[in-house]
Amino acid sequence: MLHLLFLLLFLPTPALADDVSLKAEDGTKIHAVYTEAREAKSGVVLVHMLGRSASDWRFLADKLQASHISSVAVDLRKHGDNVTGEVEIADEDYQAMTKDVAAAVAHLRKQGIEDISIVGASIGANLALNVAASDEGITNVVLLSPGMEFKGVEISQALADYGERPLLCVVSKDDRYSAKTGLFIDAQARGYHKLEVYEAAGHGTRMLNKAPGLEPLLVSWLTGSFRLSKASTSRGEGLTTGDTTTIETEGTRLGE
Repeated sequence: MLHLLFLLLFLPTPALADDVSLKAEDGTKIHAVYTEAREAKSGVVLVHMLGRSASDWRFLADKLQASHISSVAVDLRKHGDNVTGEVEIADEDYQAMTKDVAAAVAHLRKQGIEDISIVGASIGANLALNVAASDEGITNVVLLSPGMEFKGVEISQALADYGERPLLCVVSKDDRYSAKTGLFIDAQARGYHKLEVYEAAGHGTRMLNKAPGLEPLLVSWLTGSFRLSKASTSRGEGLTTGDTTTIETEGTRLGE
């Protein structure tokens, strides 16, 4: 009996995940999932792909919580629990989604967390970089399958404005548009950064299912335990650089 009690006392504590309602700068109410890590000193905002939701990040949020990092997985406007049934997303909605990400950042700061990173997938990656570029308090970004431009959300100027802060970019060779965008980011990033290139891992958060090493990489990067070296730096072998500023959006489509 005492042995069983000892085991119960020392079993890992499950993630404390709560549904929260955020208010964007323009007044739009946004659903998000806040996963609290006890005594957390850092936090992460998680931004999903087009047509997906905050639930895509559930397993990563659990791993971050176990590493003493709180997270907010946001449902972008007209996505996830923000809607019931069919919705039409207008062109102006995509730019306004940066306000949704900023609201998630604000939520972490209200919890007393100042060391904040943003992780985004596909258009979520573009949104993440744009928000970080305009907020000097963001310490780190992780971009899964970014594009030079998704639905009018561009990254070129945002990358320049982001400056010398750390950046991790992850792409797959079978996703040609994002892979070439990754080469552009690798060439233009001014600070501590890494480009990780997989062979056939797909697009966005789908890479978490197809590349077993990706989740540990994200956790090590976000906890600060990752150390860049020549041996660990991945490059886009077999990819051609060209003029990535004029790449057409082709291949893997958002939400597919």
